[in-house]
Amino acid sequence: MFTLQISYPVRDYGAFKEAFDSDPAGRAASGARSVRLFRDTDDQNSVAVLLDFDTKEAATGFLDRLRTMVWDKPEVIGQLMAAPPTARILEEVGREGQGAG
Repeated sequence: MFTLQISYPVRDYGAFKEAFDSDPAGRAASGARSVRLFRDTDDQNSVAVLLDFDTKEAATGFLDRLRTMVWDKPEVIGQLMAAPPTARILEEVGREGQGAG
């Protein structure tokens, strides 16, 4: 399992959530198995998104789609983001606790 972890410093969570829900890069069509959305408890405009993929190639492909179809748009960065998002791909190497296989 590979997880694309994205940190979004947003200007307005409500506006971000509306854009996120519209799914402009096609999460499901890109192979995302699950999507988790988090807000920082101390800074409600600091958002983290975790997307799970079966392969590193699928995660990388979706990240490339985000960069070219969404993040490169001035209206996204200028209006929705306080700064550019950051992203990295993580490989799951272990799991414990509830839901562990």
